[in-house]
Amino acid sequence: MGDPKEQPAIHARRPQTLEGPTSVMVDLPPKPFDTNSLPHAESAPSFKQLSPLEFEIGGDSSADVCESDEDLARPLVGQHHSRNEDSHPNSNENTFSAIDDHHGAATHGSASTTQVIINIVISFVGAGLLGIPNAFSKAGWLLGSVTLLTVSALNVYAMLCLPVVQVVLQRRYPNESIQSYGDLGRVILGERGEKIIFVCLGISQAGFATAYLIFISANLNSIYTVSRGLVCLVCIPGLALLVQFRDLKSLSPFSLLANTANFCALSAVLFQDYESYTPHNDNIHKVKWGGLLYVIAITIYSMEGVGLILSLKGSCKKPDFFSFLIISTLTVISLFMVVFGSAGYFAFGDGTLAPITLNMTAHWSATFVKCALCLGLYLTYPIMMFPIWSICENSHPMFSQSTATGRRNQIVMRASLVVLSAMVAYGVPNFGKFLSLVGSSICTLLGFVFPMYFHLYVLGKDLPICQKALDAFLLIGGFLFGMMGTWKSLVAMMQGELEGEV
Repeated sequence: MGDPKEQPAIHARRPQTLEGPTSVMVDLPPKPFDTNSLPHAESAPSFKQLSPLEFEIGGDSSADVCESDEDLARPLVGQHHSRNEDSHPNSNENTFSAIDDHHGAATHGSASTTQVIINIVISFVGAGLLGIPNAFSKAGWLLGSVTLLTVSALNVYAMLCLPVVQVVLQRRYPNESIQSYGDLGRVILGERGEKIIFVCLGISQAGFATAYLIFISANLNSIYTVSRGLVCLVCIPGLALLVQFRDLKSLSPFSLLANTANFCALSAVLFQDYESYTPHNDNIHKVKWGGLLYVIAITIYSMEGVGLILSLKGSCKKPDFFSFLIISTLTVISLFMVVFGSAGYFAFGDGTLAPITLNMTAHWSATFVKCALCLGLYLTYPIMMFPIWSICENSHPMFSQSTATGRRNQIVMRASLVVLSAMVAYGVPNFGKFLSLVGSSICTLLGFVFPMYFHLYVLGKDLPICQKALDAFLLIGGFLFGMMGTWKSLVAMMQGELEGEV
Protein backbone atom coordinates (compact mmCIF):
# COMPACT_ATOMS: atom_id res chain seq x y z
CA MET A 1 0.00 0.00 0.00
CA GLY A 2 3.04 2.29 0.20
CA ASP A 3 4.07 4.94 2.67
CA PRO A 4 1.30 5.54 5.24
CA LYS A 5 1.74 9.26 4.77
CA GLU A 6 0.66 8.90 1.18
CA GLN A 7 -2.59 7.09 1.99
CA PRO A 8 -5.92 8.92 1.63
CA ALA A 9 -7.24 10.46 4.81
CA ILE A 10 -10.04 8.21 5.95
CA HIS A 11 -11.97 9.10 9.05
CA ALA A 12 -13.70 6.41 11.03
CA ARG A 13 -17.28 6.84 11.96
CA ARG A 14 -19.39 4.99 14.48
CA PRO A 15 -22.91 3.88 13.61
CA GLN A 16 -25.74 4.88 15.92
CA THR A 17 -28.97 3.04 16.38
CA LEU A 18 -32.50 4.24 16.91
CA GLU A 19 -34.58 2.59 19.59
CA GLY A 20 -37.60 0.58 18.62
CA PRO A 21 -39.09 -2.84 18.06
CA THR A 22 -36.70 -3.29 15.19
CA SER A 23 -33.66 -1.08 15.48
CA VAL A 24 -32.50 1.14 12.66
CA MET A 25 -28.84 1.85 12.13
CA VAL A 26 -27.88 5.44 11.37
CA ASP A 27 -24.44 6.18 9.98
CA LEU A 28 -22.68 9.42 10.75
CA PRO A 29 -20.67 10.21 7.62
CA PRO A 30 -16.99 11.07 7.80
CA LYS A 31 -15.31 14.03 6.24
CA PRO A 32 -14.80 13.58 2.51
CA PHE A 33 -11.70 11.81 1.31
CA ASP A 34 -10.08 11.58 -2.06
CA THR A 35 -11.78 8.68 -3.81
CA ASN A 36 -9.35 8.93 -6.71
CA SER A 37 -6.70 7.41 -4.49
CA LEU A 38 -8.84 4.36 -3.73
CA PRO A 39 -7.00 1.25 -4.92
CA HIS A 40 -8.70 -0.73 -7.63
CA ALA A 41 -9.01 -4.47 -7.74
CA GLU A 42 -5.65 -4.71 -9.45
CA SER A 43 -3.85 -3.51 -6.35
CA ALA A 44 -5.94 -5.45 -3.89
CA PRO A 45 -4.45 -8.37 -2.02
CA SER A 46 -5.63 -11.81 -2.97
CA PHE A 47 -8.92 -12.83 -1.38
CA LYS A 48 -9.64 -15.89 -3.49
CA GLN A 49 -10.52 -17.80 -0.36
CA LEU A 50 -13.50 -15.55 0.24
CA SER A 51 -16.80 -16.49 -1.36
CA PRO A 52 -20.37 -15.40 -0.68
CA LEU A 53 -20.80 -18.56 1.39
CA GLU A 54 -17.51 -18.27 3.29
CA PHE A 55 -16.57 -14.73 4.21
CA GLU A 56 -16.24 -14.71 7.99
CA ILE A 57 -13.09 -13.66 9.77
CA GLY A 58 -11.91 -16.04 12.46
CA GLY A 59 -14.19 -17.28 15.19
CA ASP A 60 -15.10 -20.74 16.33
CA SER A 61 -17.00 -22.30 13.49
CA SER A 62 -18.67 -24.72 15.84
CA ALA A 63 -19.95 -22.00 18.13
CA ASP A 64 -23.48 -20.72 18.08
CA VAL A 65 -23.88 -17.41 16.31
CA CYS A 66 -25.06 -15.71 19.43
CA GLU A 67 -25.43 -17.07 22.92
CA SER A 68 -27.24 -14.48 25.01
CA ASP A 69 -30.93 -15.33 25.33
CA GLU A 70 -31.44 -12.19 27.35
CA ASP A 71 -31.11 -10.24 24.10
CA LEU A 72 -34.63 -11.37 23.29
CA ALA A 73 -35.96 -9.33 26.17
CA ARG A 74 -34.24 -6.09 25.32
CA PRO A 75 -34.93 -3.67 22.48
CA LEU A 76 -32.82 -4.19 19.37
CA VAL A 77 -31.52 -0.69 19.74
CA GLY A 78 -29.49 2.21 21.00
CA GLN A 79 -30.18 5.88 21.46
CA HIS A 80 -30.89 8.31 18.66
CA HIS A 81 -28.84 11.49 18.58
CA SER A 82 -29.69 14.09 15.99
CA ARG A 83 -26.94 15.16 13.68
CA ASN A 84 -28.44 18.61 13.47
CA GLU A 85 -27.46 19.62 16.98
CA ASP A 86 -25.07 22.42 17.89
CA SER A 87 -22.20 19.97 17.85
CA HIS A 88 -22.26 20.37 14.08
CA PRO A 89 -22.03 24.14 13.64
CA ASN A 90 -20.90 23.99 10.03
CA SER A 91 -24.06 23.08 8.17
CA ASN A 92 -22.21 22.98 4.86
CA GLU A 93 -19.79 20.26 5.91
CA ASN A 94 -21.02 16.89 4.77
CA THR A 95 -24.40 16.89 6.50
CA PHE A 96 -25.89 14.09 4.44
CA SER A 97 -26.83 10.98 6.38
CA ALA A 98 -29.38 8.26 6.00
CA ILE A 99 -30.55 4.91 7.12
CA ASP A 100 -29.65 1.83 5.18
CA ASP A 101 -32.63 -0.34 5.92
CA HIS A 102 -36.33 -0.11 6.53
CA HIS A 103 -36.68 -2.72 9.21
CA GLY A 104 -33.33 -2.21 10.88
CA ALA A 105 -30.93 -4.43 12.73
CA ALA A 106 -29.87 -4.98 16.26
CA THR A 107 -27.10 -3.15 18.03
CA HIS A 108 -23.77 -4.34 16.64
CA GLY A 109 -22.75 -7.69 18.04
CA SER A 110 -25.64 -8.23 20.48
CA ALA A 111 -28.35 -10.21 18.67
CA SER A 112 -28.97 -13.86 19.50
CA THR A 113 -29.46 -16.49 16.82
CA THR A 114 -33.22 -16.48 17.32
CA GLN A 115 -33.28 -12.71 17.24
CA VAL A 116 -31.38 -12.61 13.96
CA ILE A 117 -33.75 -15.14 12.39
CA ILE A 118 -36.77 -13.12 13.54
CA ASN A 119 -35.23 -9.96 12.12
CA ILE A 120 -34.62 -11.70 8.79
CA VAL A 121 -38.24 -12.87 8.64
CA ILE A 122 -39.59 -9.43 9.54
CA SER A 123 -37.29 -7.80 7.01
CA PHE A 124 -38.06 -10.09 4.06
CA VAL A 125 -41.74 -10.94 4.52
CA GLY A 126 -43.93 -8.00 3.58
CA ALA A 127 -46.83 -6.90 1.43
CA GLY A 128 -45.18 -8.31 -1.68
CA LEU A 129 -46.21 -11.78 -0.53
CA LEU A 130 -49.85 -10.86 -1.18
CA GLY A 131 -49.09 -10.21 -4.85
CA ILE A 132 -47.43 -13.57 -5.57
CA PRO A 133 -50.66 -15.54 -6.27
CA ASN A 134 -51.59 -12.99 -8.94
CA ALA A 135 -48.09 -13.29 -10.41
CA PHE A 136 -48.49 -17.07 -10.58
CA SER A 137 -51.80 -16.63 -12.40
CA LYS A 138 -49.96 -14.66 -15.08
CA ALA A 139 -46.94 -16.99 -15.42
CA GLY A 140 -48.43 -20.36 -14.50
CA TRP A 141 -47.81 -22.23 -11.27
CA LEU A 142 -44.81 -24.23 -12.55
CA LEU A 143 -43.02 -21.38 -14.31
CA GLY A 144 -43.89 -19.09 -11.42
CA SER A 145 -42.48 -21.50 -8.84
CA VAL A 146 -39.26 -22.19 -10.75
CA THR A 147 -38.76 -18.50 -11.50
CA LEU A 148 -39.39 -17.47 -7.90
CA LEU A 149 -36.92 -20.00 -6.51
CA THR A 150 -34.29 -19.16 -9.14
CA VAL A 151 -34.56 -15.40 -8.69
CA SER A 152 -34.55 -15.79 -4.90
CA ALA A 153 -31.38 -17.93 -5.04
CA LEU A 154 -29.61 -15.43 -7.30
CA ASN A 155 -30.76 -12.58 -5.08
CA VAL A 156 -29.34 -14.31 -2.00
CA TYR A 157 -26.04 -14.80 -3.82
CA ALA A 158 -25.96 -11.11 -4.76
CA MET A 159 -26.77 -10.08 -1.19
CA LEU A 160 -23.99 -12.23 0.25
CA CYS A 161 -21.49 -10.60 -2.09
CA LEU A 162 -21.92 -7.39 -0.09
CA PRO A 163 -20.37 -8.82 3.12
CA VAL A 164 -17.50 -10.18 1.01
CA VAL A 165 -16.83 -6.70 -0.32
CA GLN A 166 -17.17 -5.30 3.19
CA VAL A 167 -14.53 -7.69 4.57
CA VAL A 168 -12.05 -6.87 1.81
CA LEU A 169 -12.47 -3.12 2.16
CA GLN A 170 -12.37 -3.30 5.96
CA ARG A 171 -9.02 -5.12 5.78
CA ARG A 172 -7.75 -2.61 3.29
CA TYR A 173 -8.91 0.32 5.44
CA PRO A 174 -8.79 -0.85 9.09
CA ASN A 175 -9.48 2.66 10.41
CA GLU A 176 -12.64 3.06 8.35
CA SER A 177 -15.98 1.88 9.75
CA ILE A 178 -17.76 0.07 6.91
CA GLN A 179 -21.02 -1.15 8.38
CA SER A 180 -23.72 -0.43 5.81
CA TYR A 181 -24.75 -0.44 2.18
CA GLY A 182 -24.17 3.30 2.03
CA ASP A 183 -20.64 2.89 3.42
CA LEU A 184 -19.78 0.61 0.51
CA GLY A 185 -21.15 3.17 -1.91
CA ARG A 186 -19.08 5.91 -0.27
CA VAL A 187 -15.81 3.99 -0.27
CA ILE A 188 -16.18 2.65 -3.82
CA LEU A 189 -18.05 5.47 -5.56
CA GLY A 190 -17.31 8.44 -3.31
CA GLU A 191 -19.70 10.74 -1.48
CA ARG A 192 -21.92 11.00 -4.55
CA GLY A 193 -22.18 7.22 -4.69
CA GLU A 194 -23.25 7.11 -1.06
CA LYS A 195 -25.98 9.64 -1.77
CA ILE A 196 -27.17 7.62 -4.78
CA ILE A 197 -27.44 4.51 -2.60
CA PHE A 198 -29.34 6.40 0.07
CA VAL A 199 -31.71 7.98 -2.45
CA CYS A 200 -32.47 4.54 -3.90
CA LEU A 201 -33.10 3.18 -0.41
CA GLY A 202 -35.33 6.15 0.40
CA ILE A 203 -37.37 5.70 -2.78
CA SER A 204 -37.76 1.99 -2.10
CA GLN A 205 -38.97 2.76 1.43
CA ALA A 206 -41.52 5.23 0.12
CA GLY A 207 -42.61 2.64 -2.44
CA PHE A 208 -43.14 -0.03 0.22
CA ALA A 209 -45.16 2.39 2.37
CA THR A 210 -47.26 3.55 -0.58
CA ALA A 211 -48.04 -0.07 -1.45
CA TYR A 212 -49.52 -0.39 2.04
CA LEU A 213 -51.95 2.46 1.33
CA ILE A 214 -52.90 0.92 -2.02
CA PHE A 215 -53.65 -2.35 -0.23
CA ILE A 216 -55.66 -0.65 2.52
CA SER A 217 -57.75 1.43 0.12
CA ALA A 218 -58.48 -1.54 -2.17
CA ASN A 219 -59.55 -3.86 0.65
CA LEU A 220 -61.67 -1.36 2.57
CA ASN A 221 -63.31 -0.47 -0.73
CA SER A 222 -64.19 -4.14 -1.22
CA ILE A 223 -65.60 -4.47 2.32
CA TYR A 224 -67.56 -1.26 2.79
CA THR A 225 -67.95 -0.07 -0.83
CA VAL A 226 -66.51 3.33 0.04
CA SER A 227 -64.43 5.14 -2.55
CA ARG A 228 -60.70 4.55 -2.57
CA GLY A 229 -60.08 8.28 -2.55
CA LEU A 230 -62.05 8.64 0.66
CA VAL A 231 -60.10 5.80 2.29
CA CYS A 232 -56.78 7.43 1.35
CA LEU A 233 -58.04 10.76 2.69
CA VAL A 234 -59.16 9.25 5.99
CA CYS A 235 -55.78 7.53 6.42
CA ILE A 236 -53.85 10.81 6.25
CA PRO A 237 -54.59 12.43 9.67
CA GLY A 238 -53.65 9.37 11.75
CA LEU A 239 -50.51 8.67 9.73
CA ALA A 240 -49.50 12.33 9.83
CA LEU A 241 -49.53 12.06 13.63
CA LEU A 242 -47.79 8.68 13.83
CA VAL A 243 -44.88 9.81 11.65
CA GLN A 244 -44.10 12.66 14.05
CA PHE A 245 -42.53 10.30 16.60
CA ARG A 246 -38.80 11.05 16.88
CA ASP A 247 -37.61 7.55 17.75
CA LEU A 248 -38.74 4.02 17.04
CA LYS A 249 -39.03 3.17 20.72
CA SER A 250 -42.22 5.22 20.86
CA LEU A 251 -43.64 3.07 18.06
CA SER A 252 -42.89 -0.23 19.81
CA PRO A 253 -46.50 -0.96 20.86
CA PHE A 254 -47.76 -0.24 17.34
CA SER A 255 -45.10 -2.47 15.81
CA LEU A 256 -45.94 -5.38 18.11
CA LEU A 257 -49.63 -5.06 17.26
CA ALA A 258 -48.84 -4.76 13.54
CA ASN A 259 -46.63 -7.86 13.48
CA THR A 260 -49.23 -9.88 15.38
CA ALA A 261 -52.03 -8.79 13.05
CA ASN A 262 -49.98 -9.52 9.93
CA PHE A 263 -48.96 -12.99 11.12
CA CYS A 264 -52.50 -13.99 12.04
CA ALA A 265 -53.94 -12.60 8.82
CA LEU A 266 -51.39 -14.28 6.52
CA SER A 267 -52.05 -17.60 8.22
CA ALA A 268 -55.77 -17.08 7.75
CA VAL A 269 -55.26 -16.31 4.05
CA LEU A 270 -53.79 -19.79 3.51
CA PHE A 271 -56.77 -21.31 5.32
CA GLN A 272 -59.14 -19.27 3.16
CA ASP A 273 -57.34 -20.51 0.04
CA TYR A 274 -57.96 -24.08 1.16
CA GLU A 275 -61.62 -23.39 1.97
CA SER A 276 -62.17 -21.64 -1.37
CA TYR A 277 -60.58 -24.33 -3.52
CA THR A 278 -62.81 -25.86 -6.18
CA PRO A 279 -61.64 -28.00 -9.12
CA HIS A 280 -61.19 -25.84 -12.23
CA ASN A 281 -58.46 -27.52 -14.24
CA ASP A 282 -59.26 -25.50 -17.34
CA ASN A 283 -58.11 -22.34 -15.60
CA ILE A 284 -54.90 -23.71 -14.08
CA HIS A 285 -51.82 -23.30 -16.29
CA LYS A 286 -48.34 -24.65 -15.74
CA VAL A 287 -46.47 -22.24 -18.02
CA LYS A 288 -47.44 -18.85 -19.43
CA TRP A 289 -44.34 -17.15 -20.80
CA GLY A 290 -46.08 -13.80 -21.11
CA GLY A 291 -45.96 -13.36 -17.34
CA LEU A 292 -42.26 -14.13 -16.89
CA LEU A 293 -41.09 -10.53 -16.41
CA TYR A 294 -43.99 -9.85 -14.08
CA VAL A 295 -43.25 -12.75 -11.73
CA ILE A 296 -39.54 -11.79 -11.70
CA ALA A 297 -40.44 -8.23 -10.68
CA ILE A 298 -42.81 -9.36 -7.93
CA THR A 299 -40.21 -11.80 -6.59
CA ILE A 300 -37.52 -9.11 -6.45
CA TYR A 301 -39.94 -6.76 -4.72
CA SER A 302 -40.85 -9.45 -2.19
CA MET A 303 -37.17 -9.89 -1.21
CA GLU A 304 -37.26 -6.39 0.23
CA GLY A 305 -34.66 -6.79 2.97
CA VAL A 306 -31.56 -6.54 0.77
CA GLY A 307 -30.73 -3.06 2.05
CA LEU A 308 -30.01 -4.29 5.56
CA ILE A 309 -27.89 -7.36 4.86
CA LEU A 310 -24.74 -5.76 6.33
CA SER A 311 -26.59 -4.48 9.38
CA LEU A 312 -28.01 -7.94 10.03
CA LYS A 313 -24.57 -9.50 9.74
CA GLY A 314 -23.12 -6.87 12.06
CA SER A 315 -25.85 -7.50 14.62
CA CYS A 316 -24.60 -11.03 15.37
CA LYS A 317 -22.40 -11.45 18.40
CA LYS A 318 -20.56 -14.22 16.51
CA PRO A 319 -21.31 -13.89 12.79
CA ASP A 320 -19.50 -17.09 11.78
CA PHE A 321 -22.72 -18.73 10.61
CA PHE A 322 -24.53 -15.68 9.32
CA SER A 323 -24.33 -16.87 5.71
CA PHE A 324 -25.87 -20.19 6.79
CA LEU A 325 -28.60 -18.37 8.72
CA ILE A 326 -29.52 -16.08 5.84
CA ILE A 327 -29.47 -18.91 3.29
CA SER A 328 -31.52 -21.33 5.39
CA THR A 329 -34.04 -18.71 6.51
CA LEU A 330 -34.56 -17.28 3.04
CA THR A 331 -34.86 -20.80 1.63
CA VAL A 332 -37.75 -21.45 3.99
CA ILE A 333 -39.28 -18.06 3.15
CA SER A 334 -38.97 -18.74 -0.59
CA LEU A 335 -40.59 -22.16 -0.24
CA PHE A 336 -43.40 -20.57 1.76
CA MET A 337 -43.86 -18.01 -1.03
CA VAL A 338 -44.18 -20.85 -3.55
CA VAL A 339 -46.81 -22.58 -1.40
CA PHE A 340 -48.63 -19.30 -0.77
CA GLY A 341 -48.63 -18.33 -4.44
CA SER A 342 -49.63 -21.77 -5.70
CA ALA A 343 -52.41 -22.14 -3.12
CA GLY A 344 -53.88 -18.79 -4.08
CA TYR A 345 -53.72 -19.58 -7.79
CA PHE A 346 -55.20 -23.06 -7.36
CA ALA A 347 -58.04 -21.59 -5.29
CA PHE A 348 -59.07 -18.79 -7.64
CA GLY A 349 -57.58 -19.69 -11.04
CA ASP A 350 -57.10 -17.02 -13.69
CA GLY A 351 -59.32 -14.71 -11.66
CA THR A 352 -56.69 -14.37 -8.93
CA LEU A 353 -56.35 -10.70 -8.03
CA ALA A 354 -53.61 -8.59 -6.49
CA PRO A 355 -53.72 -8.53 -3.54
CA ILE A 356 -55.10 -12.03 -3.01
CA THR A 357 -57.45 -10.77 -0.26
CA LEU A 358 -59.70 -9.21 -2.92
CA ASN A 359 -60.73 -12.73 -3.96
CA MET A 360 -62.09 -13.58 -0.53
CA THR A 361 -65.84 -13.89 -0.22
CA ALA A 362 -68.04 -11.58 1.82
CA HIS A 363 -67.82 -13.71 4.96
CA TRP A 364 -66.98 -12.60 8.47
CA SER A 365 -63.70 -14.53 8.40
CA ALA A 366 -62.64 -12.84 5.16
CA THR A 367 -63.58 -9.47 6.60
CA PHE A 368 -61.48 -10.23 9.68
CA VAL A 369 -58.47 -11.14 7.54
CA LYS A 370 -58.74 -7.98 5.46
CA CYS A 371 -59.21 -5.72 8.47
CA ALA A 372 -56.32 -7.37 10.33
CA LEU A 373 -53.97 -6.89 7.39
CA CYS A 374 -55.15 -3.31 6.92
CA LEU A 375 -54.49 -2.58 10.59
CA GLY A 376 -51.10 -4.26 10.51
CA LEU A 377 -49.92 -2.43 7.40
CA TYR A 378 -51.35 0.89 8.63
CA LEU A 379 -49.31 0.63 11.83
CA THR A 380 -46.24 -0.52 9.90
CA TYR A 381 -46.38 2.57 7.67
CA PRO A 382 -44.62 4.99 10.10
CA ILE A 383 -41.86 2.42 10.74
CA MET A 384 -41.36 1.95 7.01
CA MET A 385 -41.10 5.72 6.50
CA PHE A 386 -38.67 6.25 9.39
CA PRO A 387 -35.47 5.98 7.31
CA ILE A 388 -36.73 8.68 4.95
CA TRP A 389 -36.88 11.21 7.77
CA SER A 390 -33.17 10.78 8.44
CA ILE A 391 -32.40 11.06 4.74
CA CYS A 392 -34.35 14.29 4.38
CA GLU A 393 -33.82 15.93 7.75
CA ASN A 394 -30.07 15.39 7.95
CA SER A 395 -29.39 16.55 4.42
CA HIS A 396 -30.30 20.22 4.88
CA PRO A 397 -29.85 22.72 7.75
CA MET A 398 -33.43 23.97 7.34
CA PHE A 399 -34.52 20.82 9.22
CA SER A 400 -32.17 21.40 12.16
CA GLN A 401 -33.54 19.89 15.36
CA SER A 402 -31.81 22.61 17.40
CA THR A 403 -34.09 25.43 16.18
CA ALA A 404 -37.83 25.97 16.46
CA THR A 405 -38.04 26.71 12.75
CA GLY A 406 -36.20 23.49 11.93
CA ARG A 407 -38.52 21.41 14.10
CA ARG A 408 -41.54 23.06 12.51
CA ASN A 409 -40.14 22.33 9.06
CA GLN A 410 -39.70 18.69 10.06
CA ILE A 411 -43.36 18.42 11.05
CA VAL A 412 -44.52 20.00 7.80
CA MET A 413 -42.18 17.87 5.69
CA ARG A 414 -43.27 14.61 7.32
CA ALA A 415 -46.95 15.40 6.97
CA SER A 416 -46.42 16.50 3.36
CA LEU A 417 -44.76 13.21 2.43
CA VAL A 418 -47.70 11.32 3.95
CA VAL A 419 -50.08 13.35 1.79
CA LEU A 420 -47.89 12.74 -1.27
CA SER A 421 -47.81 8.97 -0.70
CA ALA A 422 -51.61 8.96 -0.28
CA MET A 423 -51.98 10.83 -3.58
CA VAL A 424 -49.73 8.29 -5.33
CA ALA A 425 -51.72 5.42 -3.77
CA TYR A 426 -54.93 6.93 -5.12
CA GLY A 427 -53.42 7.55 -8.55
CA VAL A 428 -52.08 3.97 -8.86
CA PRO A 429 -55.07 1.81 -7.93
CA ASN A 430 -53.64 -1.54 -9.00
CA PHE A 431 -51.56 -3.22 -6.30
CA GLY A 432 -49.83 -5.61 -8.72
CA LYS A 433 -48.86 -2.86 -11.15
CA PHE A 434 -47.22 -0.83 -8.42
CA LEU A 435 -45.30 -3.80 -7.00
CA SER A 436 -44.08 -4.66 -10.50
CA LEU A 437 -42.85 -1.11 -11.08
CA VAL A 438 -40.96 -0.84 -7.79
CA GLY A 439 -39.54 -4.36 -8.14
CA SER A 440 -38.34 -3.77 -11.70
CA SER A 441 -36.68 -0.45 -10.96
CA ILE A 442 -35.31 0.43 -7.53
CA CYS A 443 -35.35 -3.08 -6.05
CA THR A 444 -33.43 -4.46 -9.04
CA LEU A 445 -30.76 -1.79 -8.64
CA LEU A 446 -30.34 -2.50 -4.93
CA GLY A 447 -30.68 -6.28 -5.23
CA PHE A 448 -28.53 -7.02 -8.28
CA VAL A 449 -26.87 -4.11 -10.08
CA PHE A 450 -25.04 -2.42 -7.20
CA PRO A 451 -23.96 -5.63 -5.39
CA MET A 452 -22.54 -7.17 -8.58
CA TYR A 453 -20.76 -3.96 -9.56
CA PHE A 454 -19.21 -3.62 -6.11
CA HIS A 455 -18.13 -7.27 -6.13
CA LEU A 456 -16.49 -7.04 -9.54
CA TYR A 457 -14.90 -3.67 -8.78
CA VAL A 458 -13.26 -4.74 -5.52
CA LEU A 459 -12.43 -8.39 -6.18
CA GLY A 460 -12.12 -8.17 -9.96
CA LYS A 461 -9.17 -10.31 -11.05
CA ASP A 462 -9.20 -12.43 -7.90
CA LEU A 463 -12.47 -14.15 -8.88
CA PRO A 464 -12.58 -17.48 -10.73
CA ILE A 465 -13.67 -17.09 -14.32
CA CYS A 466 -17.01 -18.84 -13.70
CA GLN A 467 -17.86 -16.56 -10.78
CA LYS A 468 -16.77 -13.50 -12.73
CA ALA A 469 -19.06 -14.61 -15.57
CA LEU A 470 -21.95 -15.07 -13.14
CA ASP A 471 -21.39 -11.61 -11.67
CA ALA A 472 -21.26 -10.06 -15.13
CA PHE A 473 -24.42 -11.92 -16.15
CA LEU A 474 -26.31 -10.69 -13.08
CA LEU A 475 -24.99 -7.15 -13.52
CA ILE A 476 -25.88 -6.87 -17.20
CA GLY A 477 -29.00 -9.00 -16.89
CA GLY A 478 -30.22 -7.00 -13.92
CA PHE A 479 -29.66 -3.73 -15.75
CA LEU A 480 -31.46 -4.93 -18.89
CA PHE A 481 -34.32 -6.43 -16.89
CA GLY A 482 -34.61 -3.20 -14.93
CA MET A 483 -35.08 -1.21 -18.13
CA MET A 484 -37.47 -3.69 -19.77
CA GLY A 485 -39.45 -4.39 -16.62
CA THR A 486 -39.78 -0.74 -15.71
CA TRP A 487 -40.92 0.18 -19.21
CA LYS A 488 -43.42 -2.70 -19.34
CA SER A 489 -44.80 -1.79 -15.91
CA LEU A 490 -45.20 1.87 -16.88
CA VAL A 491 -46.96 0.96 -20.11
CA ALA A 492 -49.25 -1.47 -18.28
CA MET A 493 -49.97 1.17 -15.65
CA MET A 494 -51.04 3.67 -18.30
CA GLN A 495 -52.93 1.27 -20.55
CA GLY A 496 -54.43 -1.05 -17.93
CA GLU A 497 -52.91 -4.22 -19.39
CA LEU A 498 -52.46 -6.01 -16.07
CA GLU A 499 -55.41 -7.71 -14.44
CA GLY A 500 -56.75 -7.02 -10.98
CA GLU A 501 -57.82 -3.39 -11.48
CA VAL A 502 -59.82 -2.21 -8.50
